[in-house]
Amino acid sequence: MLPKVNEALEDGCEALIVAGGDGSVNEAINGIVGKGIPLGILPFGGSNVLARELRIPLDPEEAAKVIVRRNLRRIDLGKVQDRYFSMMASCGYDAYAISRTNLKIKKWFSRYAYIIAGIKDFMGYRPTEITLVLDNGKVIDRGTLVVVSNTHFYGGTHEVTPFAEVDDGFLDICIYQGKYQIQLVHFALNVLSKKHLKLKNVHYYRIRKVYMTAEKLTYVQIDGDLFGALPVTVEIVPETLEVFS
Repeated sequence: MLPKVNEALEDGCEALIVAGGDGSVNEAINGIVGKGIPLGILPFGGSNVLARELRIPLDPEEAAKVIVRRNLRRIDLGKVQDRYFSMMASCGYDAYAISRTNLKIKKWFSRYAYIIAGIKDFMGYRPTEITLVLDNGKVIDRGTLVVVSNTHFYGGTHEVTPFAEVDDGFLDICIYQGKYQIQLVHFALNVLSKKHLKLKNVHYYRIRKVYMTAEKLTYVQIDGDLFGALPVTVEIVPETLEVFS
């Protein structure tokens, strides 16, 4: 993806239009951020979280009409080390499931490939404790699943961070502290019923920066793709990208 983005930039493009899913959108963003090039989205993916967040129609033809109208909205981006994201960065079970996902299965089953991998490897998963330093030490917390989000949608229409907004200058962070698999199932069911924030082992913050570390190998995913492993620093970069919306 990135070589094509670079080609377009070298040709002096005025805007970059991406026909694809959240992964393609992320690649495009990392190619144009800081260059003053607006982004247009034609949703062809499985989840299309950013399109949903910006209320861009999921029908590509209707989404094209949004681009033609040329109404621009400036949004925030999150940043992990030197990688930008529009939706979220997380570590814990979801990143583990992504690390176990077969790329061929992902090609055919899209977002459901993560569910297949998650179910298949569920009993072998062992939660690791993640230590979080929020806003340069303002708060120190711990958890086993952490979602740092710029959007309130997650994985489609689920709402792990229901109060997140793409242009408020903050990241919302949901920290789950359960230590056993059965508790993770309970948490997931409460996410589906939108009751997870009432759980005693769930903490929620609005932040600008978080440093996360763990003593054992703990994977990190960004916008649905594996990024690497802890430790990482995640921070908000306000008003960084213009999007047709």
